[in-house]
Amino acid sequence: MNAEGKSRYFEEVARNLRRGGYEPEAMDDDGLLPVRWQAQPLCRVTAEGGVRYLPDNVQRVGGDDAVRQVTDIAKLTAQYMKLLEAAPPLKAKGLGGDYRLLAEFNGTMLAGQPTRYGVQFVTWERDFDKTGLCWGHYFEDYGKARQDFATRSGLVAENQQFSAEQLTEIYRTVHETLDSGYYIPRERELILKGVEEHIRQAVPDLQERVSLSNQKELEAGMQHGQTM
Repeated sequence: MNAEGKSRYFEEVARNLRRGGYEPEAMDDDGLLPVRWQAQPLCRVTAEGGVRYLPDNVQRVGGDDAVRQVTDIAKLTAQYMKLLEAAPPLKAKGLGGDYRLLAEFNGTMLAGQPTRYGVQFVTWERDFDKTGLCWGHYFEDYGKARQDFATRSGLVAENQQFSAEQLTEIYRTVHETLDSGYYIPRERELILKGVEEHIRQAVPDLQERVSLSNQKELEAGMQHGQTM
């Protein structure tokens, strides 16, 4: 990756990390992007979408889940930045901007556009004469845009997908089961860990959603106790 591509990637991943509640810093002398979490050094992101960290430091600040989320954000950002660089321009009647065609299926398109505020994504459908576009759905989050494309194009049936809220509650249940201390057969444990990993990759802001869900549950429990 050349210096310009590296700079664009670090700018984009830094935006995504800030949305997730992390504090990216300026590139260090090793050419890596340091990331802080809860005012503590957490890890460093590489230009290839990898993450480097010291396990002892992460465990000391209780940042295991945070490192996993940073890793997911870094990988996903690297994925779509590479796609964007290689994608052809999207040509359609009346279309402005520098949109790149990332995917097309069954008359539905997924496109991305680099902007000064980061990469913006949109899904469109071809109009009746196939020369223009209509019904645009706009996103800042690539994962959500990709999911919207999959359902709009018919690649995945909508009733076969879980919402981010549903996935968050499934993750909480699985996580609590694995941490319960009760005996779980090895085969089932591996399946549950696989479910955890799948949800972490599918929901970029998972930890924020889990924290919010925990807080709502705590507040609901306190209100219930007051009314008894």
